Amino acid sequence: MSPGGKHHAGDPPARQPTRRQFLRGVARNGGLGALAVLGIFLGWRSRSTKRSETCANQGICRGCPAFDGCGLPQALSAKHAAAES
Repeated sequence: MSPGGKHHAGDPPARQPTRRQFLRGVARNGGLGALAVLGIFLGWRSRSTKRSETCANQGICRGCPAFDGCGLPQALSAKHAAAES
């Protein structure tokens, strides 16, 4: 197409995508956007939980009220040991 917006004999015709191509593009871009949002969310969540986890029971896991949801290494080790016995 020429700069004035008029078609000339040598210009290829402007092709509009078919409905199927359009929907594929929408689905592809929507999926990529969802993956990006999910990645950002998971990255943010993992950073915030790592910073906020501190032992509230001085490293004594038995009887700790936060033991079930605790992700600290000592608690994970205690959970593993409890599962083996």
